[in-house]
Amino acid sequence: MKGNLFRWSRFTLATVAIALFGAVPGWAQVQSGNLYGKVMTETGEPLPGATITLSGLGATQTQNSNDLGEFRFLGLAPGVWTVNVELAGFATVENPNVTITTGRNTSLDFQLRPSLEAVIEVIAEASPVVDERKINVGPTFSQVELEQIPTARDPWALLAMTPAVLTNGINVGGNQSGQQATYISPGTSDDNSVWLVDGVTITDMGAIGSSPSYYNFDSFEEMQVSTGGSDVSLGTAGVAMNMVIKRGTNELRGSGRYLVTDDSWQSDLDFDASDLGPGQERFEQGNAIVEILDYGVEAGGPVVKDRVWAWGSYGVQDIDLLTLAGVRGSTGPGSHDTTKLESWAAKVNAQLSDSNSLTAFYHYGDKIKSGRNASPLRPAPTTWNQSGPTDIYKLEDTQIFGASFFLTGMASYVGGGFALEPVGGGFGDPSFPNVVRQPDRVWQNSFLGVSTDRPQEQAKVDGNYFFQVGASSHELRFGVGYRKATVESFSTWPGLQIVGRADQGLPDFFCDGNPNCYVGFTRTDRNVSDEVEYSTAYVQDTLTLGSLVANLGLRWDLQQGHNNPSTIPAAPVPIRDEAGNVVPSGGAFAGGDPGFEWDDLSPRLGLTYALGEQRKTLLRASYSRFADQLASGTVSNTNPANYQYGFFAWGDNGDLAITPDEVGAFIGYAGIDPQLGGLRTINATDPNLEAPITNEVVLAVEHSLRPELMVGLSATFRRYSGVLDLDRLIIDEGSPLGSIGRPHTAADYEVGTVLTGTLPDGTPYSAPVYTLKPGRSFNGGLYLNNSDREQDYAGYSLTAHKRLAQGWMLRAHVTYSDWTWDVADSELEDPTRLLPGRFEDGGAVLLGAGNTSGQFGNVFINSDWSFNVAGLYQVAPDQPWGFNLAANVSGREGYPLPYNLEVDLGDGLGGRNVLVVDDVERYRAEDVYVVNARVEKELQLGEWALALSLDGFNLLNNNEVLQRETEVGAGVGDFVREVVSPRVFRLGARVSFR
Repeated sequence: MKGNLFRWSRFTLATVAIALFGAVPGWAQVQSGNLYGKVMTETGEPLPGATITLSGLGATQTQNSNDLGEFRFLGLAPGVWTVNVELAGFATVENPNVTITTGRNTSLDFQLRPSLEAVIEVIAEASPVVDERKINVGPTFSQVELEQIPTARDPWALLAMTPAVLTNGINVGGNQSGQQATYISPGTSDDNSVWLVDGVTITDMGAIGSSPSYYNFDSFEEMQVSTGGSDVSLGTAGVAMNMVIKRGTNELRGSGRYLVTDDSWQSDLDFDASDLGPGQERFEQGNAIVEILDYGVEAGGPVVKDRVWAWGSYGVQDIDLLTLAGVRGSTGPGSHDTTKLESWAAKVNAQLSDSNSLTAFYHYGDKIKSGRNASPLRPAPTTWNQSGPTDIYKLEDTQIFGASFFLTGMASYVGGGFALEPVGGGFGDPSFPNVVRQPDRVWQNSFLGVSTDRPQEQAKVDGNYFFQVGASSHELRFGVGYRKATVESFSTWPGLQIVGRADQGLPDFFCDGNPNCYVGFTRTDRNVSDEVEYSTAYVQDTLTLGSLVANLGLRWDLQQGHNNPSTIPAAPVPIRDEAGNVVPSGGAFAGGDPGFEWDDLSPRLGLTYALGEQRKTLLRASYSRFADQLASGTVSNTNPANYQYGFFAWGDNGDLAITPDEVGAFIGYAGIDPQLGGLRTINATDPNLEAPITNEVVLAVEHSLRPELMVGLSATFRRYSGVLDLDRLIIDEGSPLGSIGRPHTAADYEVGTVLTGTLPDGTPYSAPVYTLKPGRSFNGGLYLNNSDREQDYAGYSLTAHKRLAQGWMLRAHVTYSDWTWDVADSELEDPTRLLPGRFEDGGAVLLGAGNTSGQFGNVFINSDWSFNVAGLYQVAPDQPWGFNLAANVSGREGYPLPYNLEVDLGDGLGGRNVLVVDDVERYRAEDVYVVNARVEKELQLGEWALALSLDGFNLLNNNEVLQRETEVGAGVGDFVREVVSPRVFRLGARVSFR
């Protein structure tokens, strides 16, 4: 496998090298838009040979219309261009107001009249919002929207405005901008999301689906969000967030900003204290703002007009928040969560010849955070200080081989990674107090420390070839690509790497009547290194025949992983077997393949039909097949350097301070074979493991009420199959020494106990918990395979979009969705109903945004409905006193509250969250409604402008509950963990010139 991959990688890189340095490539739609047109007579006859000249933002380009009167300009920078059409014997037509948008295809028809008139100028804007050639689903946010709509000014805030996308929190004025949001898109989690900046895929494969960096919001020209469709250049069914960076043009322009949000402009909570639990009297609302400063500059222009352009930016967000443990006005330890986001960016564009252009881009982003994951369960010593910069480099070359053949080549490097250092420290100090989780679930002393490096290398070639077959026009898109993502992660606990959980009682036969008998574990360091290589090829034909546009595509993905060599030391407190003998731990791992690769073909078909002579109504239908992207964690399942745990009965002396002499009988293991010990894998992966697959059907209708106003209705249906599953491995009595065992089945279990009690509303519950039958034991390992479980999604969105014209702009959607499990009986191996209800046939699919201890540990994303309305209105724009008004209104159904009880039965599984409700949607948090607004006054001073703005967030001061403690056995069950942050205002000043 490695040999074949090496040959393929070498071929791909060689192809890119030829493209870059041999004047090949040409177009990458993910950072640009296209212009298609037709030149005809007044009676509709095509006019071949007309000269079309495009000018404005970059170098002037010229084409001639073909035999069908058609022309096209691809890979254009977003913005306003001028088109000039000339043909001997006809009057010249000029349109100076052609708007190009990222990922969209602007289509124009030019009718020439026989005349000796010099120039006929088209005054009206001629860039319709409907796009007959569009093959993806999702909005593109223009620069006007980025600047004028009141948001938290980060990409995740825009995701929250996208139809069918839901996030784990409500970002009020930037109070959650120091940490990336968890989110879902139609029928899939963020594990399948893809992040791109200026055409470079930067997705963090170690925290799959997330971005490796943060950004200066003013560096974006546009932002395109794709949530599905038939575009073969998109590999997965998740959200594709494409951030297009500004570039220099022939016009010197730039801006600088200073925005400030302060606690003194923040309201008090409007919240009923009766909703709080006993002991929550000092609840102050986590993530309330202390102060946020947002400042930066950006500028660009010509170095050599029509040949070389440069642009650069610098930005900072300084975010100071109040933690859930803090009190407004306090400065003590644990009261503040502070983050500094700093970014630099630079881009150079060069027109090397009339047919060849080159782009070089660099981005630096760093995040320095203190107090990460602060929550009632993670006080100050157990929070993390985070740091780690990310560099992004890109070199791209474009070559145009006449009007029918375009090629683009690109090479990039992403240097990612970060460190999470707990405030409590204690690493390498054996005398440091060991970490304990107390009976109320609160951690103390310190926490796990993590360090990770995640570099990526990428190269790709994309092309377009245009041809005609009779009356049909064809655009053939094709491309090949290669990317390698490496993840190196090291983690360790402080003290002696011995951790106690004083909240988990054990059966008496482990405890000998000791009332202070809990569960603990000791472990080795974790030192994992792996890499994943992604090879891709695709081809797609866009066929146009009259009113019909058909897209027929096929994508091929080969995803392969490799575990790299690593070494881990032995556990400081020895792991022992049930007889008390030391189990050798740690050792050296030579590396190796995971035993599988993902090789997938994904067909795509999209159809668009335009109704009527004016083609104002479009009917769309598409079918798409998507394969999941291979995560680093999937590759490393059989990597023995992942971790080695030994679970034991902790016989505490009553002081809740765990010491080696309190280590009792060992009751279970993870990552280590207690019979043989040493560094060997006890996990297993199905050698036939395949990528989970999403099959999607989209039906839509769009209608252009005006050239700049479009309304639409769409329906998305998805089935997700081949879900990855981790089955526990069972060792039967009498199995050979060192046997990994077999996957568990329902026949291995019997009822061990029945949990009883009452829910927060007084409803009684009874939940059985199953344990292994006699003669069976867990080997501590997991079997990775494709399950028979499936997910079904149906979503319906009503949308409206009006581009800024006649003094106003609008973007809105209302979405209804249903996302459920389809579970076969064979998948009920362990009959215990575990959070988050993933084994419930017909039950809601919940995405857990945390795991009982983080800032969003009790957020489980699933809403049946959501909406967003955002708009801008220019009041008397022609008057000196004129000003702008903007608003952003959103709402969604409250997320489920799947009440559960964490238990440990001494079977080596550790704590398990057992559902104690019959339906995970039976209880929900409150529905959420947020109103944001903005007023701005711009003062024009020659070529300079000063804009003063006031943004108001959560203007109605609705403080709905977002999180409650869903673990009912912690003594804090149903406690409020988070509410929507209070109303707050942001003052801003922006200076710009052009």
